[in-house]
Formats: sequence, structure tokens, C-alpha cells
Amino acid sequence: MKRSICRLPLFWKIYLPTLAGLILYNEYLIHLYHSFQWAELQCETDSCVKILFVADPQILGNTFDKKLYWPLANFDSDRHLKRTYKRVVQHTSPDVICFLGDLMDEGSVANDVQFAAYFTRFVNIFSQPTANTIMVYIPGDNDIGGEGLETIKFDRVLRFKQYFNEQDETAIEPMLRFLNVNRISKTLSTSNAPSTEEQQPYTVLLSHMPILRWADPFTYKVIDDFQPSVIFSAHEHKSLYVKTHRNQLAQGATFLPLNTERGSRHEVLEFNLDYLKDTRELLEFIVPTCSYRMGEMKIGYGYAMFDGEKLRYTVLWTSQRFYQLAVYSMMLIPLKLVCGQIWCGVLKRYWCCCRRRHRNYLPLPLA
Repeated sequence: MKRSICRLPLFWKIYLPTLAGLILYNEYLIHLYHSFQWAELQCETDSCVKILFVADPQILGNTFDKKLYWPLANFDSDRHLKRTYKRVVQHTSPDVICFLGDLMDEGSVANDVQFAAYFTRFVNIFSQPTANTIMVYIPGDNDIGGEGLETIKFDRVLRFKQYFNEQDETAIEPMLRFLNVNRISKTLSTSNAPSTEEQQPYTVLLSHMPILRWADPFTYKVIDDFQPSVIFSAHEHKSLYVKTHRNQLAQGATFLPLNTERGSRHEVLEFNLDYLKDTRELLEFIVPTCSYRMGEMKIGYGYAMFDGEKLRYTVLWTSQRFYQLAVYSMMLIPLKLVCGQIWCGVLKRYWCCCRRRHRNYLPLPLA
């Protein structure tokens, strides 16, 4: 064995260990590196709730992509989602995990057999960490329709509710209540605003599409009916937030990038919910996508902590898979060349264009 290794050309002695080290780093060490950079949120009171937000995972389907490599693309995307999800769950130990829609890329166009298969893949990737972890699911336009000119299909809405047990309201007594607000279908939760008590729960709105992005009648109705403490949404695949006054909605809400600059990637924002309520200010976070297949270089998960009257929020960024795949493609070039040489050597008598062929160009003899 040692003699065989020693006989290898110098190029392969360098190339093979480099490739092995690259695989070790891209598949294991880089996830550990990112987790060391994530912010640690420590509870200061007994009434502390930790929430993990998963936005736009959009597990790939089998209909739209007809390329030959689609099984490998689906496998790699599922594997990357599963690894990053497992890592952030270990880091946060969340009490609640909220999935903010677009759970599947082809959910709205899938038949029942395909949807069942996609659901099985989804549950395998995003499993429930513990029996006490509360899982909240809301649909996106890729799950029930409504994207562009596509109409919302009632049977798709019902199917999503049956598979994911979608609820209008999820309460965590006595501190929080999560309300499902569907801007796609313009439907609201049937829950009413809490009655006047000494201790009212903070209202957290969950929406796939941003609520404050458009100042339309639906937005005003949501705000007036539920008086939200904070809104979490998705759909835009980027990390954004806005803090504005209700009276300024008509002028347009300007969303700002959140934790996207290198120096502030792991910054923790802190807000006093009672102060926001007293000043009638509105707060909305847009959670970035966690899937590299959405074309975004910056992907991650939202992480929030409700600690008494304080809200802390940050983004847990994960590895940029596109860079890793690009490096893999470059590293495979020597292997492609070697395989080409072997193919040419084995079949050179028949198909190798590099082999010089002796041909007779003299005129054929006349019969």
C-alpha cells in the first residue's frame, strides 16, 4: 500500500489530500465555524420564550426541473437544510419553531401522491426536536397557490391544513399568542383582541407575505383588529426589518437590511414591547430564506427571544453553499480530464478523434 502511494505522481499526492480536506471543511467544519459565531441569547426572567423562525425552505420537487442532475440537486439541497436546521436547533433549544410558508417549491401544483412524498421529505428534514417543542406552520404561495396570476385553490388550502395541522391561533400562556394572518387569501384569524386585564399576552402576527409592505385596507384591518406587538414574515428571501408609526403607513414603510453587513452579521436587536405599544409603533421582521436554492448568497434562520417586556432578535447565518459547489466543480476538472483520457484510450479505435487515422483518398477503381 505504501509503495503504491509512493509511486503516485506528485500532482496526485497533492490533489487527493487537498480534495479530502476540502470535503471535510465544506461538509462538517464550516457548520461548526458558523455556529461558533452565532449570538447567544440569555434569559433574564422566568417568563422567557425562545423562538426559531424557518422561512422559505422550498424543498425541491420533481416536476419543474427536468435536468439529468435533479436527483443529486434534490439530495444536496435536502441534506444542507437538514444539517443547518439541526445545528441551529442545537444552538437555540427553541420553545417554539415557526415555519413562515413556502415549505415546498411545488406544493401548489403537486398531486396528492407527490404532496405526500414531499411531506415525508419535509418531516425528515425539519423534525420536531422534543415532544414539548411547539411547531407552528403557515402556508405560502408555493404551498396553496396565489403567486403571480395563479389562483388560490381551496383543495390545496384544505390539504395543507390536514397535513400540517395549520392553526389560526397558538397560545403560550400567559405571555404570547401567535396569530396566523394570510395576506395571500386576505383571510384573518377568527381570534379577537384580548380583553383588558392586568397582564395581556403579547400578540405576534405570522404572515408569509409582509404586512407593512403595502398600506392597503387589509393592512389597516390587521393592525386595528389585533394590535400586534410584532410581526414576522418571509417571502422576500432577504433579512429586513421596519419600525414605523401607524400614522406613517400611508407614506410607505421603508424596510432596512438587518445583519447583512460583515461587521454586524451577528448583532442582536433589542426592543421594549411595552414602549412600542405606548407609542403605537409597529415592528416587522422579514426572515431570510434558509435554502441556497433560492438564489440568495446570504441564507439563515431567524432567532427571537421574548423575555418579559423585552424582545431580542438576531439572524443565524449559515454557510454559502453556492461557493462550496463552485469549488467542487473546479476540483473535479482533473478527474474529468483523467476520465476523458481513459475513455479515449479504451475506445480510441472507434470514437477517439485524437487518434490519427490512415485514410485512402485515391479514386475508387472503375468496375
